[in-house]
Amino acid sequence: MKNTGLRLAVAVALLYSLFVSFMLTKSIDESTLAGASRILVSGTETMSGNQGLCELVQGSAAESGSIIVRENRDLHDASVRHLYLASGNNAQKEAQWLDTGFPQFSQSVSTIVHAATDLDGMDPRGEYFIFGNSAALRMVEQDFTELGYSVETYKSGTSFPALAGEIFFGFLGPATIVALLLVALLTGFSVLSRAKHYAILRLHGGTINTALKRDSRQEIVAITVILALGFTAALLGLLLYNGWNQLGRYLETAFSLVGLMLLVITCLHLGALHLAFDVKILDAIKGKFGFKVAVPATYILRIPSIILAVSLIASAFAASSAAAQAQRNQDSLADVGNVAKIVFEGLFAPQQIDKLAFDTGIWLKEQDRLGHTIMVSTLAEHSADTTLQDEVLLVNRGYLQRNRVLDAQGQQITSVPDDEVVIMVPEYSKRSAEEVESALLENYGGSQLPTISTVTLRDAQRHFLYGSAADRPNKESHLNNAIVVGIGANSGFIADDEYMGQASRGLVLMADAEQARIDTPPEFLGTWISAYLPIAQMAADESATRQEGLRFQAVCAVVALLVLLATAVGMAQIHVRSNAQTILVRYLNGWSFWSTHRWLIKGEAVVLALAVGWAAVTGIWTAVRAKSFGEVSHAASDLAVAQWQPVVVLGVALINLLLLFAVVHAKTQRLIRTHSEETA
Repeated sequence: MKNTGLRLAVAVALLYSLFVSFMLTKSIDESTLAGASRILVSGTETMSGNQGLCELVQGSAAESGSIIVRENRDLHDASVRHLYLASGNNAQKEAQWLDTGFPQFSQSVSTIVHAATDLDGMDPRGEYFIFGNSAALRMVEQDFTELGYSVETYKSGTSFPALAGEIFFGFLGPATIVALLLVALLTGFSVLSRAKHYAILRLHGGTINTALKRDSRQEIVAITVILALGFTAALLGLLLYNGWNQLGRYLETAFSLVGLMLLVITCLHLGALHLAFDVKILDAIKGKFGFKVAVPATYILRIPSIILAVSLIASAFAASSAAAQAQRNQDSLADVGNVAKIVFEGLFAPQQIDKLAFDTGIWLKEQDRLGHTIMVSTLAEHSADTTLQDEVLLVNRGYLQRNRVLDAQGQQITSVPDDEVVIMVPEYSKRSAEEVESALLENYGGSQLPTISTVTLRDAQRHFLYGSAADRPNKESHLNNAIVVGIGANSGFIADDEYMGQASRGLVLMADAEQARIDTPPEFLGTWISAYLPIAQMAADESATRQEGLRFQAVCAVVALLVLLATAVGMAQIHVRSNAQTILVRYLNGWSFWSTHRWLIKGEAVVLALAVGWAAVTGIWTAVRAKSFGEVSHAASDLAVAQWQPVVVLGVALINLLLLFAVVHAKTQRLIRTHSEETA
């Protein structure tokens, strides 16, 4: 007789392994170069005029017999990376990338391979990948160290601990827990539901080992077919996806995971056999389970199942909100053109970073005077201690030139004097210009107060935020009827290094990415300023990422809920069959449904209490962390999940209990109707 539950468990394990292998290989391909050691070169500049990097890299590669790859990000597209390759060992497969191109596994990132000769004029500071043995790695490190640079070496992201961390504690953690619970559920119930067959085997002198061998012989062909079909489908899918690039690495991960999951299934199957053989033979022949064994085993699954279901469903709701916010942000930025965020690198000595911050601020203020930058931030983002919070919007000349801000007479304000701060208060605002001025000067650290003037604005205007609130939940793309403060580039209100700091946080943008690239001083471009990323493209990428994350969370949440509901059905069957005589006697004596099954109700109340307690504790902890770290940190996303948990706990508990008691009621009625324990 075929064991459907065991076959389903193998199918689930296979699907999980193939999916996780794909995600891991894709993630590694997008973030690093598998099989290479990674070094980060930083420190004070020592190579005159940034010349000679090509000779340095090629000479180091030839001397060490390794392949050195320098990675640079694209100036305008975050999904494109550039690899500059120097080969000291043409026998290695990586040396062929210059001719054949990079074997891209992921189709979400484009990789362009250049010869090391294209490195001329580039700053040596940056990220390098070394393909070679440890001796070659030490030689490359020494070459950079002898020039006065600091070199940090990082372990490969493809090591076993790193991969295990991603599988169990990283972004794949929820899928792993769901898969393990589902496999445990299917394997356990597949054995316990065949208690009659194992009882007959025991009558003929069979042991647990006998049962395990018999099950293996019966299912080996079916399991082999399932594995063959799964891998065939995966191979066809990968052929269409990327032409089998990095197929060996994918299959290595997949085979390892499938083997591990089959070992888990074997252990679970063996454990379930011990439970089945613990049942009295007569009870097993009737299809009854060992009450003292089966119930705890079921609750071992039910308790983590309800907690996991609540967590994943809450995460799915939070992901839905984040995806909607990202879509709104993308829509709002559809017409901003080539406005770009500045991306800075920090591969410099601390004293050099301080000087670069001041120098960059001076250059950015020059661009401000020309109208080539767009400043947009709330006063709360500029000063956390202000009492006005989001009521005051700080802008510059570039913002006023590109956005309609009307005075009380309906005339558009298109500029602000270079040496002034202009406070623009809506005509019916509850705040006075004096209050705003006081708030502006609360944390002003300059030695000389800036010149401040006042303008009255037309009431009820909307001011575009250029996506600066995109990562803040429930924030709009515009600020309504706000007080606008125009900051002149030479007003002294914002210090030079602070201006650069505002730019690093995305509060100062370049009006045109291509023009910015042309205007950027050579000593900044490609090193200190590594990229100008158009914010519209960033918003589109973020929206796509959020949508992908939402789909992943939704699938995990649905499967987790199904696992929980399956345990409810199993619990109902175990309860009714194990207590059939008691239930029948209580019914004949007129007991109500709730009185008859009161121990089950108490058990479910404990499960619900644990889920509520877990939600309360995690919610409080998340709120404390969010208060400590602020809404722009990783704690904000955790808080968004925690806010959904109370509603989700109630919803999941209601669905779970309704199904559980509906199945118990149906099986109880069937027991009463047939007076047979075996049909309950």
